[in-house]
Amino acid sequence: MSAIGAEVAVRTALHEALTAYHATSSEAADRALAVYSCSLAAHVVLRHDPRAVALVVEEGDYPNWRSGRGLVGSDGTVRPLTDDENEDLDDADAVHNLVDGNAAVWHPLCSYADNHGVYHLDLVKARDAGTALLAQ
Repeated sequence: MSAIGAEVAVRTALHEALTAYHATSSEAADRALAVYSCSLAAHVVLRHDPRAVALVVEEGDYPNWRSGRGLVGSDGTVRPLTDDENEDLDDADAVHNLVDGNAAVWHPLCSYADNHGVYHLDLVKARDAGTALLAQ
């Protein structure tokens, strides 16, 4: 499957998981929601910058609100998201689904976390987790 085809499949699965979660509030739907959200965020970022290794996700001023803030390059440097990257991540509505209730699912997909609500979502782990869930 091409990268674009995989992104479309993950985006569709995310919307289905979101619908299922709103209808049932089931743990399985919440897990799928977290995995597909991470995977879609990874696909979006890698489409813009194939050399990026992680998406910096930060907690906002409100409980359970997170957003993408920057990218980590292969050399470990962090740069802010471009306007296009930020807009595409917002349009994907993926990062906002990473909440405390499903943290046990998405925290293991992070290569870094601190005590101040900053996480580095590992893009390869996140992308591959979505692909693996699609294959089940």
